[in-house]
Amino acid sequence: MFEKLLKIGNPFKLTQREYEATINALNIFFGAIIGVSLGNIAEIPLKDYVILLVVISALVSSILLVTYTHRRIWNSIMLIGFLLAAWYQESDTGGEFIDFPDRVLPTLTVWAAMAIMTEFSDRADDPNEN
Repeated sequence: MFEKLLKIGNPFKLTQREYEATINALNIFFGAIIGVSLGNIAEIPLKDYVILLVVISALVSSILLVTYTHRRIWNSIMLIGFLLAAWYQESDTGGEFIDFPDRVLPTLTVWAAMAIMTEFSDRADDPNEN
């Protein structure tokens, strides 16, 4: 029994439970940050607010798809494309179509990068199963 407690395995590989905990932590943390960012926006017209919500929810859904689907590569490419389009729109037009709150795009980008890195990280067997 004591040997099982000392068995740490490869610290550079995630077990299934560690992977799930990491994804849950990322989703909770970044979801809260997005909520704070949206809660701090100034009064904007309802139409603009709805467009902003639709675009942000599509980006968040794309992040979650990467971590919950077997088509990881395809969904990662789509997510990166969506983020690049959002950044391009923000920089090229000065946010005329969608005026993202200052910290929303960087937050979504970091969340997406961490989700993709976690999804493609090496996995280990659960040490409790052996």
